[in-house]
Amino acid sequence: MRNSAGAALRQPNLYLRDQWRTNTVGIGALGVLGLAALALVFFFHGPLFGRTQAGGKPAHEYRLSHDAIALSGTREKLFVLQRWDTGSDQAGGASVNLLVVDTGDASSRWMFPDNGQTILTRDEIRTSDGALAPVSGLVLTVANTDGEKQRESLYYYRVSGGPAVRFLTADAIVAADQAGPDRYLAVYRDGAHTIAAVYSLIDLRVLTEKPAPDVPQ
Repeated sequence: MRNSAGAALRQPNLYLRDQWRTNTVGIGALGVLGLAALALVFFFHGPLFGRTQAGGKPAHEYRLSHDAIALSGTREKLFVLQRWDTGSDQAGGASVNLLVVDTGDASSRWMFPDNGQTILTRDEIRTSDGALAPVSGLVLTVANTDGEKQRESLYYYRVSGGPAVRFLTADAIVAADQAGPDRYLAVYRDGAHTIAAVYSLIDLRVLTEKPAPDVPQ
């Protein structure tokens, strides 16, 4: 009798064991569904789809240009990444990034870490005077938004030297041009002031900077 009672106490509760298995399966299923939902969120918000509208459809899509921009005297070619509004009938989109491809080893990298800018102009920097001289870098005029105000910036990209580096931001870039093998001239407007500045293409520091005179009346 005592042995029967002890055996009964040691016998596992079959109802609780079945219930525990049911709960475990349910929790596992919820976990799988949660991971799948998280993966879908990342998928539809990924850089190839852009931001989404309320209905879950992408508001922007990105297209890589078929034509390459060859940098003479180098192994690099540039492919423009454009942002298009989904469903738009426009003939083209805004240029937001550049894919740099090395034609020697097929390696590639993006000029900018994200697509939050619009590339307005591209100025090829050459090691010496002459259109046939090798390209040593690029100066890019870029429009970006700080808060609610759109600003423009100059970025310098050195061939095979990593991502583009910003060296000037102002309300507007009036003019920008190479002033020598290692110098770059920028005329920009900030507020009510127009300023001319010469930068070093070696370390991007300002060599000289002076305000322009007021507009004659």
